[in-house]
Amino acid sequence: MARIPSTEGKKVVGYSSFTYILLLILLSSIAGCKTVIAVDPLTIAGREGFIVDGRTQKQEILERLGQAQKSYENGAILIYHVQMMRDGRLGLRQDKHSQCDAFVMVFGDDGVLTRHSYVKHGCNH
Repeated sequence: MARIPSTEGKKVVGYSSFTYILLLILLSSIAGCKTVIAVDPLTIAGREGFIVDGRTQKQEILERLGQAQKSYENGAILIYHVQMMRDGRLGLRQDKHSQCDAFVMVFGDDGVLTRHSYVKHGCNH
């Protein structure tokens, strides 16, 4: 008859403990691979740097971005056709066949940006 070795005085990890530890290691490594974070439009606009509500002048927008694709209320509302780049930055739309989003800016009577927004699929074709 075969003799079963004694486990007296030895710590034994059961199958369920081993599985649990392995599962924790696996989940930890997966969680570190990719995290999806929802970004609100203000954060997206913030990546442009110079576009700040209450501070950016309309003239600066026109100098940097050129004429808007659409303008309303005698130029108080400017709409630029933009596209989201792979790195998350906004850029002026270059390809007429690419997805077109709208970047809307509203200016006060003094020419200062009062608010802005990013509208996904916001271009009218």
